[in-house]
Amino acid sequence: YVPATGEPVIGIVAAKHAEGYRIDLGSAHQAVLPLLAFEGATKRNKPNLAVGAVVYARVSLANKDMEPEIECFNSNTGKSEGFGELEGGFTVRCSLAFCHRLLTSTTPILAALGEYIAFEVAVGLNGLVWVNAGKDSPQKTVLIANAIRNSEHLNRNECYQMVRELVSRL
Repeated sequence: YVPATGEPVIGIVAAKHAEGYRIDLGSAHQAVLPLLAFEGATKRNKPNLAVGAVVYARVSLANKDMEPEIECFNSNTGKSEGFGELEGGFTVRCSLAFCHRLLTSTTPILAALGEYIAFEVAVGLNGLVWVNAGKDSPQKTVLIANAIRNSEHLNRNECYQMVRELVSRL
């Protein structure tokens, strides 16, 4: 994966430093996440992420000669807009092309799953997809993760058929 400015990504906190975090995006270099790159963050009010935490962010600086920099808010509005720490859930690795398709309306798997199960999803263009069906239903979370992973090469009818079969087994 090669980071590009403006792309949404999912990363894992690899290290914590005085001025920020090192985030593993699955690229050649770890990204930098400054402590003040969160909604409402100040020098006194900073987020406390543990090593291994999963974050959803946007690439704010990408240059071939420097480490990428990411932020967990929209710099134009100052709002988080869904970015930040992803608590609970399950992370799945998919192909980069499939992640691009998941963010468009051409992939029917998310709509098919949404007809039967309520869940949250975050898609990073770095090949990671995070899903969460709630803290009380880890079985559904794993079912959704497996369905997304297995649907990459299925057409619309095959996706709906696979989801109906999986839901009937719950």
